[in-house]
Amino acid sequence: MTLIILTLTLGATLARAGVVEVPGGGLMRLELVLAPDRPQPVVGEMVVVTIRAVYDLKIANEKLEITAGSGFDWIQIKPDHWREEQIDGLPRIVMERELALWPKTAGLLQFGPVSHRLTVIDRQSQRQDIVVTAKPLSLSVGDYPPQRGWHFTAGALELSEELDGDPGHLADGQVLTRKIRLRALGALPEHLPPRPVVSENWLITFAPPPEKQLILTEAGPVAEVLWTWQFRPHTGEPGVLEPEEIRFYNSSTRKLDTVEIPALPLAYASFFTGQVPIGQILTSQKLLLALAALLALSAGLGFAAVWLLPPSGRAAWARLRARWNPALRRELWRARRGGDLLAERRLLAAMGLSQVRQARLDQAIYRRPGGDRG
Repeated sequence: MTLIILTLTLGATLARAGVVEVPGGGLMRLELVLAPDRPQPVVGEMVVVTIRAVYDLKIANEKLEITAGSGFDWIQIKPDHWREEQIDGLPRIVMERELALWPKTAGLLQFGPVSHRLTVIDRQSQRQDIVVTAKPLSLSVGDYPPQRGWHFTAGALELSEELDGDPGHLADGQVLTRKIRLRALGALPEHLPPRPVVSENWLITFAPPPEKQLILTEAGPVAEVLWTWQFRPHTGEPGVLEPEEIRFYNSSTRKLDTVEIPALPLAYASFFTGQVPIGQILTSQKLLLALAALLALSAGLGFAAVWLLPPSGRAAWARLRARWNPALRRELWRARRGGDLLAERRLLAAMGLSQVRQARLDQAIYRRPGGDRG
């Protein structure tokens, strides 16, 4: 007798198995098995199903065909497992295949049908082609808990951070690379949330595409994503990237849960060694600021006093400014060095020299032949 069993139970509901009688003797059944006493899943929660086949005749060829329908994402999470078991006191060959299903919407969904196409060798050593089909099964799925933003579920969620430098003491012009790795047990990579957007006026940011992968473990499938950012502050002042929360439905606790990308301070070390941190002024700087303020006040008062003088006083002030004008004094030095007495007299007159000094210079220019200076 050939006996093939394929079992699916959803909660307390056991799907009706497909049954085929083999000509010449034998009965074949198909069932899909779900772990017993499991709570009602919510949208996006992983549901593990085991396909189980049991037979007592030789199998020359076999092919398992699964029609999941549009209401589920699904994958095979373990290789087919073949073994021999004693069933009803008789040796049987058992094959098991584990699937993981993720319902996409709430409500009553159908998974299936599942068909096993077999070529068996009966007791008369004849080959027979047989198809055993389990009818579609219904699964009641609850709504995802109310929450704003991205929705996804996981049995556990881990977050780790990697930095290639000290973010608070970067060298001038240094680019900091930050990597955030997110690992979700019981999820697919496409279920994970998008990378948080980092945009600050004081920061240049480059973000290569995320790296995603699916890892099959003994505990179940693990979805992993690696987010990478490269940061370079373009101002001298320090800044802080605020923490970022990632919310998910924890299928282990049956509650909404949160992991957090920690805050990240960014600053160049030179800001602290070459400047005083924001909000702090040293005693020496206070003295310099006071001196600068005093000089500015004195200059302002002096300017105002000049305009309050009578005309004769303002003229005297103008002559004093001309006498100490750096540009006029530089030209006077060049005239004397070059022996240009006319230019020298003109500059001395512009600088407000006394009439006596001008007369002496006139004698040097006009009374000697050739105008040589004496």
